[in-house]
Amino acid sequence: MIRRLHKRLAVLYTLTTGFILTFVVIGIAMISSNDRERKALDNFQNHILNISSRLQADTFISQSWLSQMEGVNHLIIHIEDNQTPLLYPGSWSPPTERRILIDRAIAISAGEGVNVKIAPVSASLVRSSTFNVKGDYQDSYLGTVLLFKTDSGYKSLTLLSYEVPQSTVLWKQWFIYFIIDAIGIIALALVSWKFVGRSLLPIEENNRKQNEFIAAASHELRSPLAVIQTGLSALTHVSAEDSKFLDIARKECNRMSRLINDMLLLASTSAKTWSLKMNRVEIDTLLIDTFEAFESLAKEKNQTLSIELPQEPLPVLMGDKERLEQVLSILMNNAITYTPHGKKIMLRCFFKNPWIFIEVEDEGDGIPDSMKTRIFERFYRADPSRNEKKNFGLGLSIAEELVLLHGGKIYVEDGKMGGSRFVVKLRVLS
Repeated sequence: MIRRLHKRLAVLYTLTTGFILTFVVIGIAMISSNDRERKALDNFQNHILNISSRLQADTFISQSWLSQMEGVNHLIIHIEDNQTPLLYPGSWSPPTERRILIDRAIAISAGEGVNVKIAPVSASLVRSSTFNVKGDYQDSYLGTVLLFKTDSGYKSLTLLSYEVPQSTVLWKQWFIYFIIDAIGIIALALVSWKFVGRSLLPIEENNRKQNEFIAAASHELRSPLAVIQTGLSALTHVSAEDSKFLDIARKECNRMSRLINDMLLLASTSAKTWSLKMNRVEIDTLLIDTFEAFESLAKEKNQTLSIELPQEPLPVLMGDKERLEQVLSILMNNAITYTPHGKKIMLRCFFKNPWIFIEVEDEGDGIPDSMKTRIFERFYRADPSRNEKKNFGLGLSIAEELVLLHGGKIYVEDGKMGGSRFVVKLRVLS
């Protein structure tokens, strides 16, 4: 029980902190993406200032300088002097032909009133806005066009800056952040496991002492109970009225004996000091024996008990036959106890490699969904109004512990007959 609580709390803490970490990482990634776009725009503005200043200050621009500027920064630089293009072929080849991109940029700037074929009227620099130019192969560029007067007329500068595809950048960026997030969540899971383990140490110690007390008390109660049972057995010559009280005392002693055995079993499984006697179990034989054992009890309550087995022989199961019988007895007793007179109970089994499924289904009132998660808790009863003296609320807890010791699983769900269906899932021999 403590180990399951440990796992659940560790998973809860990991999911909670992992969600917060993921949210933070996504926020950082989005801010980083926006910063990248802003930085690209700032770099483009710096290139504009650098190249335009060079053009205005120098009458001669070397092709080596242009080549270096283009190659390092993935720029396309087109300069015209009085509408005569500078004889410069460019230092790199963009996906779309350079001439096409330049013409598109000039056309966009002309739409804004900055026409490279018309000399500027003002002596100051004339510049278009920063716009986007789309290529023919999903390539994109930042662009602008500048005009300024010179002693011999005017010059124009068409400048384009290649933008790395957003999908490529985002994929790499998000992949890096995903790795960071995954590593963070793994680290949080390890920390959560350690933290929860330390937090549960006092509870685990208290649970250990409680189990020790239950085991010790149960052992101590066995001796006086045995003396009482012996004394009751020795009483033979009693009146008819006293015989009724004697029968009640015997029944209560038997009831107390069952409770002590159940408490000892639960204490030993919790302390992990109890082991199974594993042997080969013929599961179909076990089910038939269980059916025959409870058939007469069902008839006493006018209930119809049926068994459903597959045509093919069931595979061999490795387990403790006595304890598996105990699990089935608990489920059958519950079904008979809570199924009204005249209703049906079905014991069913089928095989889905590598699991054997054993089902006990009834035509009772069923169990509300809110109670299904608690039905296997110790001392819990789905119907508190029932005051059955034989029912201590330990049966299903014992059944669950025994199934878990076999490496299986037990759960409850709504049955097709309107009642409840308890399912035991056990792995067969490989």
